Amino acid sequence: MTLCAQGGSVWRPAALGLAVLVVLLDSVIASPPAGANWFTKLVRESGESGGKLSGKFGHGSLDDAARHVQSLPQGTAGVSLAAHATHEGHWQFVNRSGDIFTAGTPDELTRVTSALSPEAAPGTRLIFHLSDESVLVQRARLKDLPPDASLRVVIGKTSYPLIRRANGDAELVFAEVRPNVVVPMTERPAVMEAIFQLGRPIEASRVRVLSLTPGGPDAFTRLPRFDAGTKSALVDSIDPNSLSRALSGLKGQTAVISGRIEAGQLFFRPASGAERSLPMDEIARAAAASDVNLVVLQSVAPRQPGGRNWLWQKVEVAGLDDALKRASFADFLNGLATGRGPLAVEVMSSSNGRTALRAIPSAAKSEPITAPISGPLADWLTDAVSNVTGNVVTSAVDVIANSAERQRELDLRLIPGIPSILQIGFLASLIAGLMGLGVSRGWWSRVWPPEVRSEYAGPVGYHAARIAKFLAFVLIFLPLTGVPAFVTTVAMQLWAIFTAPWRAIQWIGGRFKSRGSAATG
Repeated sequence: MTLCAQGGSVWRPAALGLAVLVVLLDSVIASPPAGANWFTKLVRESGESGGKLSGKFGHGSLDDAARHVQSLPQGTAGVSLAAHATHEGHWQFVNRSGDIFTAGTPDELTRVTSALSPEAAPGTRLIFHLSDESVLVQRARLKDLPPDASLRVVIGKTSYPLIRRANGDAELVFAEVRPNVVVPMTERPAVMEAIFQLGRPIEASRVRVLSLTPGGPDAFTRLPRFDAGTKSALVDSIDPNSLSRALSGLKGQTAVISGRIEAGQLFFRPASGAERSLPMDEIARAAAASDVNLVVLQSVAPRQPGGRNWLWQKVEVAGLDDALKRASFADFLNGLATGRGPLAVEVMSSSNGRTALRAIPSAAKSEPITAPISGPLADWLTDAVSNVTGNVVTSAVDVIANSAERQRELDLRLIPGIPSILQIGFLASLIAGLMGLGVSRGWWSRVWPPEVRSEYAGPVGYHAARIAKFLAFVLIFLPLTGVPAFVTTVAMQLWAIFTAPWRAIQWIGGRFKSRGSAATG
């Protein structure tokens, strides 16, 4: 029974180590949302992915729509159904209970309500939550649906109202992310990227409003500066010649600049003097190197803000101060466009971990669009930035930010600057080492024998050596040997189980033999 006892001793410290790890992870999960990390997201996503309708219909796009309908609160007005246009030419509808109805003819489409919601009164409003593929790929099939039904499109876990507008012989379709913010439903990658960018949270302390001021400071402070009297955050002045170099001081933050992008140049007008320009490519590269998100308020006369940061104190800007206090970038744009018509957000480019978007006035809720908007629109939004030098008229909002892929990689990192794959690998090896702790400790004792108290002149040196040994074991040796130690531990346990009958037979034979010897004696 020696081997079984050894296996038990192996698992006891492993269980203790695993219990400690569970306590630590539990404290992480209980931390505020601002401190969320990859583990909390993993736990949350794994919980959300296991619903009643997960994978039930064999198509991810329809499954997303069906799960959304299932999540709607009871008592929602109207009859809500998930809807998906198949490649075979049929429509599939799913109700809250997960029942599915397939319609292939106009007559069958009229029986959707009676089939999936027979208790609904005649004339009850139908609300179709469409799969994104139905809008992005099978858009021509939307005409099959009842004209009086409300249409929404499900992107990810959220359903957005669908806006359809005629544009000559074609039809323009938009997802209404906010009352004044729409996303053209063009290609799936562009739509998903735009939705991600609009969902970015806005944190007051991480948004810096810049003023390009010749002769100003040549570097940014890490945190916002505050007025000694009013305690409000100030606009960050920066010498234009130092802007690209200074952006490294805003690592991971958002910089808001007032300017005009033309022919690859960022034009701006200082408080005094003529209009100047900076190479936009150089600014964009510097921002990408430090993961800085750039927001450029395009303007015909791009005067620079002064004094106060809109994000922290009310200013004479109709809608802008309120917009900057919103929860996400979509809310920011919605506040900016209030009373002036919707903004259409389109992805201009996305590569090398960066995405460029433009928010421009849209005719999504008014007249058909007859031509793309490409030039400055001087009369669209007046008084967008009010400051001591005068008013700035904004024609569009350009955003150059981390792409969804890049941002998710950054969010997975527990320690900034180290790729998430290395951090996850380290943590996985550490957990494996804890589960094989008995074996790891045996190997470690051969590498670094226990400290002998008599070899040290005093207790300080002795305890310092023990602490150094412990840290080296946990941070270096345990992750390096974690997987081999775990495999060895499992092999020992399997061997103990496999040989248990043989050892039991040996034990029983030994007992009989000892009794026989005793009787003979």
